[in-house]
Amino acid sequence: MENTTLEMVPTQVADHENPLRELIIDTVEEKKLTLPELIARYQEIEGALIESGGLAEYGDQLEHIEGAIEKKLDACKGVIDYWKGQVGYLDEKEKSYKNRKTAIKHGIDWLRGAMRTALLLTGKEKIKTTEGTYYFTKARHAVQIDHELLVDKYAHALQVIGVKTHKIVINLPMGYEAYAEQICTAITGATWDVTEPEYDLTALAARYEGTNRKWPPYLKPGDKTFTIR
Repeated sequence: MENTTLEMVPTQVADHENPLRELIIDTVEEKKLTLPELIARYQEIEGALIESGGLAEYGDQLEHIEGAIEKKLDACKGVIDYWKGQVGYLDEKEKSYKNRKTAIKHGIDWLRGAMRTALLLTGKEKIKTTEGTYYFTKARHAVQIDHELLVDKYAHALQVIGVKTHKIVINLPMGYEAYAEQICTAITGATWDVTEPEYDLTALAARYEGTNRKWPPYLKPGDKTFTIR
């Protein structure tokens, strides 16, 4: 008996697409527009409605756009509410991190002070370990002034040698800028002021450091800077 092989031949599928597909895409898969795009579209349809004399199709389109705008407004409000919550959360975090940062900085200052004291107790200017080097460097400010001990006679002496200075501030009324250099000319409405004294600490340091001069009671060498490297 002769064997017969059956072959399944697929039914030929039409080359053309479903004629309803384009219609479905137009009605269901609409392009999502942003709020500014919706507003522009609304204005465009509104203009067409006015020019057409009130065709119903434009009225329907306006109603459709209005609905889309309402939904978009609700979506925007949702984002705003979410962002408000985020701002509040970040404010709390910022406060928490700020407090933590302050506590850590105080801890660093406390440890540096303890390490500085330890070096002072040893009497050494520099200690090097496997972890780092700890040492004192020249004072950032060579001398310091104790203003409570700076009596008039000392202040006058500093002025004589030129390390105590004042700045004179003159305020001129509007329109008198041209007279700024003519300080001695009496100008109605002009005022003048003298600032607090300023001291040339570099000159003071040079006057006493490395010499046999006796340091005045109001003046002392600046503290050396403790450095960690």
